[in-house]
Amino acid sequence: MKIIALIGDQPNHKYLCERINQAFALDAVVIVNKNNSAKSPAQRAAKSHLLSQGIKKLLSLPLTVAWRKMQASFQQDLNGLTSVKHLVVDDVNVQAVVDLVAAIKPELVVVSGTNLLTAELIERITRSGKIMNLHTGLSPYVKGGPNCTNWCLANNEFQLIGNTVMWLDEGIDSGNLIRTERTPLLGNESLLQLHKKVMTHGHDLFMQAIASFTRNETLPNVSQDDIDSGRVFYSRQWTAAKVASAYGNFLLHYKVHKLQKIQGLDVLTIGDREHEH
Repeated sequence: MKIIALIGDQPNHKYLCERINQAFALDAVVIVNKNNSAKSPAQRAAKSHLLSQGIKKLLSLPLTVAWRKMQASFQQDLNGLTSVKHLVVDDVNVQAVVDLVAAIKPELVVVSGTNLLTAELIERITRSGKIMNLHTGLSPYVKGGPNCTNWCLANNEFQLIGNTVMWLDEGIDSGNLIRTERTPLLGNESLLQLHKKVMTHGHDLFMQAIASFTRNETLPNVSQDDIDSGRVFYSRQWTAAKVASAYGNFLLHYKVHKLQKIQGLDVLTIGDREHEH
C-alpha cells in the first residue's frame, strides 16, 4: 500500500512519522516548516504589541518549558528518515506537493501538524485514496489551537483532554470521526507528563487507525455534527488572561481534585469498532 505522510517540522511530528514508516513503509514524507511561512497582517500587528507580548511570554513560561522539554524528549528518540523520499516546504499546498501526490497516487495520506489543506490538494489526493488526520484535541468539543490541552486547562475542562483521528476535510479539525478518546490520566501529572501523555496517546490512536486501514477494515465515518456542535479555538484568542487561567487551573484544580474532575462522563467518544457508517 502506498502511503505519504504530510507532517509539521517539530520533533513530535517527526517521531510520529518515524513510527509510521517503521510499521508501514512510507513512500514519501512532506515536512512543512510553518515558521518560514509569510505572516498575515493580523499576526504582524499582534507581534508589534511588545509589552503585552512580553507579559504573555512571562506568564507562559511554565507551559512553554513543559512543551519544550516534551519536544526534547521526542528529539532524543529520533533516528532519521534518510531512506524515505523527503520534500521540505513552507506550505503544504504548494505545487510540488500536488505533483508528488499525482506521481505516487497514494492509497492513504496521513497528516499531522501542517497548515490547512486546500480543496485542490484534497481533490488530488482523493483521486487515488483517503486522507487521515491526527488532531491532538477531542473533536468536536475542542478544535483549533494553539494547543488544545492548554485550552482544556484554561477552561477548567480536564475531562475534554484527549485525541482524535478523523477523515480530513477543508475545515479546522472538522472532518468525520474515525476515533476519539480521552487521554488516560491520573490527575497527578506534571505539566511535562501531561503533555507527553497526550501526545503519545494521540500517536498510538493514529497508529491503530492506520493499521486498521492497511488491513482493509471498515473504519468509522461519523459526522461531528451528530455528536455536538463543538467549539473552535484560535491562536488570537490565546491571551495573557487565558495563559494565566491555564496555569492557575492546573495548580489549583487539576493537581488538587485529581480524578474527580478528570473522570466526567459527559463526553461521547468514538471507539475503533463503534458507530461504523
